[in-house]
Amino acid sequence: MGLFSKNIIGIEMDSRELRAVELKGTQKKSVVSAWGKVRLPEGIVKDSKIADPKLFGSSLERLLKENGFKGKDIILGVNNQDVIVRFATFPKVPEDKIKSMIRFQAQDYIPVSLDELELDYVVVSDKKTDEGEFINVVLVAARKKMLYDFIEAFTNANTSIKEIDSSMLAIGRAALTGIPNGTFVIAYFNYDMGNILIFKEGVLAMARSVNFSQSPSWIENKENEAPALEQENNVIADILFNEIKSSFSYYKMQSGDTIDNLYLLGLGAQQEQVAARLRETTGLAVSIPAPYTYMENNITKDRFSSFKSSDYIACISLALRGLT
Repeated sequence: MGLFSKNIIGIEMDSRELRAVELKGTQKKSVVSAWGKVRLPEGIVKDSKIADPKLFGSSLERLLKENGFKGKDIILGVNNQDVIVRFATFPKVPEDKIKSMIRFQAQDYIPVSLDELELDYVVVSDKKTDEGEFINVVLVAARKKMLYDFIEAFTNANTSIKEIDSSMLAIGRAALTGIPNGTFVIAYFNYDMGNILIFKEGVLAMARSVNFSQSPSWIENKENEAPALEQENNVIADILFNEIKSSFSYYKMQSGDTIDNLYLLGLGAQQEQVAARLRETTGLAVSIPAPYTYMENNITKDRFSSFKSSDYIACISLALRGLT
């Protein structure tokens, strides 16, 4: 993580928008040196995957040039159906043996051949039982073709992807910076995907994703000639509600724990309307955390500060990962 240059760009996208933030400094002391977003013409990105690498590269170049980005090193966040997140438990072994053990046994947890995937993992906790000592691991796998499409498009735009991360996990890291311990749910959305993450005492215990384009209510709404933003937000909230409800039930059945709080993160101004709808449907007090508000005051002196951290939470989290 500490091998990158001191200017790191965090980028994420969906089918409508490409968003980026450039940070300078260190994880403990960073400033925002550039930020911006650009609307993507229809068809360039579909379901958060690149469909037209050439036109995508043009949009990326425009985003970086028009908003004064200086760096070339990028931490890319991906959030689509080609990213598979699974939870696994393995016998505890010496640290230098963990990687080979996980790669040998991971196929038991992932429904796609590992030959088609790039596999990463995070050890989140360990436990002792009567049967022995074990480690709890989050497996993150992504289809190679999807990753190569991203790498090709960014390379053609004269940038360098230093790391590809899960936007969903980046959101989780961001939320943890400002949420007290306990058992809580984070619901996140962009224009393509919804993510549900359950944390217990700061440890990720469950994660689920839903592709909006596969939801009947989303499809029906898109068939309208010009669907209103308010209606779209209500549809997003209702899709998230169904995922939250089923996630609550499954988690409680598996663990016996109850959920203390529900938090929502999304895209800027849409957050409050989606949160209001979720308050109605769940009957819960839905809170909107603001993990990086302090960065709105950490802007390089040569930039006029119109920066709103709530529009770029995933991007900031991604960029911070690349700073030392």
